[in-house]
Amino acid sequence: MTLTHPLAVVLVAISVWWLSTGLVLALVNRSGTTGRYFAMMSMMTVVGLGGFALMVHGSGEQTPLGSYAGFFGALLVWAWHEAAFLTGLVTGRRRECPPGISGVARFKAAWDAVRDHEIAILLTALVLWTVLADAPNQFGLASFGLLWGMRISAKLVIFLGAPHAVSDLMPKGIVHLKSYFKTDRLTPLFPLFLAVAGSLFVILVVGASRATQDHSVVGHTLLATFMALAIVEHLVLVLPVSDTALWRWAMARQDRAKLAVCTPVDGTTAFGVPGMKEGVPVSMQHTSWTTIGHDTIGKRKD
Repeated sequence: MTLTHPLAVVLVAISVWWLSTGLVLALVNRSGTTGRYFAMMSMMTVVGLGGFALMVHGSGEQTPLGSYAGFFGALLVWAWHEAAFLTGLVTGRRRECPPGISGVARFKAAWDAVRDHEIAILLTALVLWTVLADAPNQFGLASFGLLWGMRISAKLVIFLGAPHAVSDLMPKGIVHLKSYFKTDRLTPLFPLFLAVAGSLFVILVVGASRATQDHSVVGHTLLATFMALAIVEHLVLVLPVSDTALWRWAMARQDRAKLAVCTPVDGTTAFGVPGMKEGVPVSMQHTSWTTIGHDTIGKRKD
């Protein structure tokens, strides 16, 4: 089976999603201090520039390798933004959500908390568009756009209402952002978000099935797989499941130790099976999900 076979492409995309997410989390969690954060970000800047070079190279090649290069390059550029956000170095000027606010005031406060990061992504997208818009292979640019779009979608879902938008994976640098999470209800707009994502997934799958050139088959399949993974991540926000098991190895040692105790919470395991919930102290075994949402580290994604 070659790397142009759709199944191989799907496996590559899933593996890269799992590994890249874990590596960024591991780097952030093991940096620990502000000084180390800056050292780590210096390394990530080199990685991001390498990703940009890969995107430029891949955009000029109408070959499977060109589509892979553009896709991997977009992930490396995105990794820089993820690391900058998760360390708390590039987020926004506001910290905790002021108590008692709602509506437009709450939205403005949330925007102020992540504004710098969103502007940084916008500027990056504009640079990529300027450089790559007329290139023959657009899959690298499309990959960055997909990552950005689904990140915005996930943030809106968490802000508007996601009952289980809690996780033990969020680094300490942005733990204050959990004060903006709305975990007491599911937003009625969630089906709309899911429908839009599902429609894009179908469009990409159809594009892959109808593609006549290998680079197009590879590119569409990579994008379709990442769209499917984004849909799964959205579902994790609203269903009583946990993503901790996937990236436990990327957590700091002391945080992994805290997860050693498993106690019943609402009768649900990390995978939605009746039983145990990871990382919840014995004193919280009768605590509601809403309360846990205020005491547990928030969902990542960013």
